[in-house]
Amino acid sequence: MNDMLREDLHALAEQAPTVDLAARAVRGARRRRTTRLAVLTGAVLTCLAVVGGGVIPALLRPAPPIVMTPPETNALPLPADGVGPVRYAYRSTCSGDSCAKTRWRIVTRQGDAYRLGDDVAGPLQVTADGRRIAYYSTKHHRIIVRDLASGRTWQAPLKQPKEDFDVEYALRLSPDGLRFIVSGWGGRREPNKLVDVRRGTVTDLAKGWWPVSVANGSGPVVLAKPYDMTSQVWVLGHDPIPIPYFTYNYSGLAPDGRTLARVGQTFDRNRAPMVRVDGTIVTFDATRRGAERRTKISGLPEGWHPRRFGGWLSDTEVTMLAVAEPVVVTPGGARRPSRGGNAVYAVDVRTGASRELFTLPQDGVWMVPGLVV
Repeated sequence: MNDMLREDLHALAEQAPTVDLAARAVRGARRRRTTRLAVLTGAVLTCLAVVGGGVIPALLRPAPPIVMTPPETNALPLPADGVGPVRYAYRSTCSGDSCAKTRWRIVTRQGDAYRLGDDVAGPLQVTADGRRIAYYSTKHHRIIVRDLASGRTWQAPLKQPKEDFDVEYALRLSPDGLRFIVSGWGGRREPNKLVDVRRGTVTDLAKGWWPVSVANGSGPVVLAKPYDMTSQVWVLGHDPIPIPYFTYNYSGLAPDGRTLARVGQTFDRNRAPMVRVDGTIVTFDATRRGAERRTKISGLPEGWHPRRFGGWLSDTEVTMLAVAEPVVVTPGGARRPSRGGNAVYAVDVRTGASRELFTLPQDGVWMVPGLVV
């Protein structure tokens, strides 16, 4: 691989994870800024080497665009029960020792802000409907699933040391939150486990595969693995499907149990950058090799581009995180830095038509329920 290509892949890895082909294949490829199960605002490459899925609640669809604002610092402690569905989770940016004091907060669709307890550390995820959360408890050394309305909790049968979450990790929930994959890279143990808290079972998954989506009960599990310039997607029970690009940007599995969407890219050795996002959504059958469908996305503001997908709102509409290029062109043609933006859209995979659901603020670390990150 020549130097230009290697530089482009490094730029790609800045938006996704870094790639370690030598011994761990994809150990480092976990997007350090997003493996905390959050949307890190403002992380868009000016050169757009790459910019850019869980269901955003359907009840948001008919509502006008919602601008999110950070929760107040006087957020209340999370009550034992009676909490409405989550709109988003938030954590202040931090570095070094200050991260130990940074706590997750959740903001409901009604605008109520709650802070989680001191024992909630590391990963936090919210089911796509916003009604249940899952988090690592330093008190119990387990992932805890909690129903916010009733207050009922389920403890994972898998006990884990906190060190599992001091490195890169992912937590992927089923729609009901009672089945999940917990994965980690870079530490001593590097777990990759499928956990069912209802049945009390733990199943080992193949090393080096990253979780894309998990269905309820005994439904499909989807994993992915990037290589140097290609990737694979694996619906367990079927053969892995090759993808001609290095990418992690997939949706969850569609209601038909076969279809996945990913962010469209192009590759050209004779241009810089060689790998570029092309503004399309690509759909394909993840259970068998076959033709792909590439559809141009419309309805995004100028300078905005698809970055990640989430769950499906219907058989044909999927959620998408779009980001704004953090530069502007002045009337004289000069380019100057500008703060980017993030917004969640619904996209019709047949037509490419998109509509905004809500926008995200610039600051802090944000986790949108149902987004594949």
